[in-house]
Amino acid sequence: MHIFLKATSISLIYFSVNLLVALGHEPEAQLPFGRPHAHDSVEGHAHLGWESRYFSEGRDSLDGDSLFAGSFEMGWKHLAGGVWYGYSPDRRYDELQLTLALTQTIGDFDFYGGYTHLRFPFDGSHDNEIGAGVAWSGLPMDIEVAADLYYSFGADGYFAEISAGREFSITDRLALNFSIPFGINQGYVADGHDGSNNVALRLGLEYALSDSISVTVHSTYSWALSRDATSPGDDQLIDFFHGGVGLQWSF
Repeated sequence: MHIFLKATSISLIYFSVNLLVALGHEPEAQLPFGRPHAHDSVEGHAHLGWESRYFSEGRDSLDGDSLFAGSFEMGWKHLAGGVWYGYSPDRRYDELQLTLALTQTIGDFDFYGGYTHLRFPFDGSHDNEIGAGVAWSGLPMDIEVAADLYYSFGADGYFAEISAGREFSITDRLALNFSIPFGINQGYVADGHDGSNNVALRLGLEYALSDSISVTVHSTYSWALSRDATSPGDDQLIDFFHGGVGLQWSF
């Protein structure tokens, strides 16, 4: 199963967490790319992190095993791209992602579309995905809503996610963010059920050690929806909690 898997560092965490969501998977610390945004100047971001579990499409994809991941991504004008690599110390699993996206901002709306190439060196397989989405930040209380969809050529199916979230500045150095995503599977997990997939609650903290370096901690609880016990792809679709820590450099 694939993962696709955002003040300067806050916006870059959002950018990096969202470039992969947009192009492939839920926004976790180990999934540094997500819904990209346009930037007037060149901006970059690097990340190293550890996850207690590998969360993908609402599933505990490595059956409780952990994941280390690192990434590097950059954005300029309407172009964003990056490299992500994840490795599990508990089993023979690794994953490489190469992502490129185009962005457009119109008023309170951010749009994107992009492509991701995935490789799994341990088993010699690969996949290609395209993704698209929109985010709207015009709601009261600084709440943002977003819709993302990504399609896998290997599975010949797509996964969609609708989410709402907000960020809070607790102090000049400490920020809290939360989001509530709702996932829908339609052939992306080929041997799983189609339709309502999962809903989750995510909470994250970021502490800025300097203008460019920050530490992040996050936790997520996901609830499975409409699980089909007779579908092999739903074996890992369970209610579960996981968390992670990371170190980020923004420039």
